[in-house]
Amino acid sequence: MAQEDRASQGYWQRLRSAETGILTAVGARSVFPAGATLLPQQDTSGDVMFIQSGFTKVVTRTLAGRQVVFALRGPGDIVGEMSFSDGGRRCAAVAAITKVEAVRVAQREFCDFLAGSPHADELLRHTLVERLREADRDRLAAAVMTVGQRLARLLLKLVNRYGVPNADGDLVIALLTQRELAACVGGALRTVAREMGLWRNRRIISTTRQSVTVHQPETLARIAGNGSPPP
Repeated sequence: MAQEDRASQGYWQRLRSAETGILTAVGARSVFPAGATLLPQQDTSGDVMFIQSGFTKVVTRTLAGRQVVFALRGPGDIVGEMSFSDGGRRCAAVAAITKVEAVRVAQREFCDFLAGSPHADELLRHTLVERLREADRDRLAAAVMTVGQRLARLLLKLVNRYGVPNADGDLVIALLTQRELAACVGGALRTVAREMGLWRNRRIISTTRQSVTVHQPETLARIAGNGSPPP
């Protein structure tokens, strides 16, 4: 499988059917309403969760109370993998953006599962490396790109990973408010709202209260810039 194809799939989606069957059997399936916490910050359990449906954010707050979103995770993604790997306290919480269904697997059971499945163990290592590289690209974007460029890059990342085609073939991201988008790109809400308004007027995107439809991904790519870090 090509690297770009792997990157567009979550850990769960890349497992074999027998492997997902084992995790389903040893895990606990739960449903979380929007706003609920799946894994709290400072938790030491080392458990992991697999998102089956819905969307989550990996989030923390500064001492001033400002929300910082480190990452967005959706269907097929694993969350809690860093704390599982190093055994430390979670440095951020995982919170539901929409209604979320997830399978939670305790640290001990996941360790046993990986010991019995070299394929799944290798996939986890690949996932960790991909996410570290993604974090490096995001830090570079924060340093060299404007808020508008970062927003265009983020929307491209989201439609590439989680976009659902509508009847016209456009891709819909049904998960984020403008406030959450602002937290993701480190921009002021008014700046994000202004950019989104300009793009709506140009029919690059259209929005509802909690969804974005991308009509012109190639235009968003031009706004982000040819030299921008890949989404």
